[in-house]
Amino acid sequence: MEPYIGPDVKLGRNVIVHPFAYIDGRTTVGDDCEIFPHSAIGTPPHDLSYQGSATRVELGAGSVVREGATIHRASEKEDGITRVGKRCYLMAQAHVGHDCTVGDDVVITNASTLGGHVLVEDRVLISAHAAVHQFCRVGTLAMVAGGSMVVQDVPPYCMAHGDRARLVGLNEVGLDRRGLSTDTIQALRRTYRTLFRSGLTRNEAVARARDEWGGVPEVERMLAFIEAAKRGVARHGRK
Repeated sequence: MEPYIGPDVKLGRNVIVHPFAYIDGRTTVGDDCEIFPHSAIGTPPHDLSYQGSATRVELGAGSVVREGATIHRASEKEDGITRVGKRCYLMAQAHVGHDCTVGDDVVITNASTLGGHVLVEDRVLISAHAAVHQFCRVGTLAMVAGGSMVVQDVPPYCMAHGDRARLVGLNEVGLDRRGLSTDTIQALRRTYRTLFRSGLTRNEAVARARDEWGGVPEVERMLAFIEAAKRGVARHGRK
């Protein structure tokens, strides 16, 4: 069966759309993407208040959407766009809900789910069968372990695990693979201990970490992420 490509869909150059794939709505697919069978992109959101307006999906260049994965178009509550960045890899049955923003080089593995309005920053790995609650954020180079239920923000460079997900340390393998220096990783280790293992309040811990390591860009990024949290930040330690 030929794929279905709706009349308002815009495909970039060298896009491969396999049989049985379904792309609808005001969806833009960037260059060099590959869309596998039984995936669905641009279908209406799972939002009972949605009234059928022409909201959108944007899929960045070089991304891969595997079998059965879904990306819903936005609701009418924000700017009307669900975004998935460049070079992302959505494995089988992965789901990106309405109004999500997914950065570049993100991997969402089998049967993992992003609820509506989730923000996932660059180079995040979300392992199989994990779920991220609506309005949560996952910071750059973070890793969410398989089967985790994320109900609060996961800061940049950290690993989260469990139900409800808690932090279990830095994603040091990911940091090393991305070429961060030994000094930067050491600064992040010490910042992590100050933020999550010192017993200080959040404001006190952020202030101390900034005094000690605020000159390191990655540290400052972590601190700014935590300061912007609205749903709270996942705590350290296994239950």
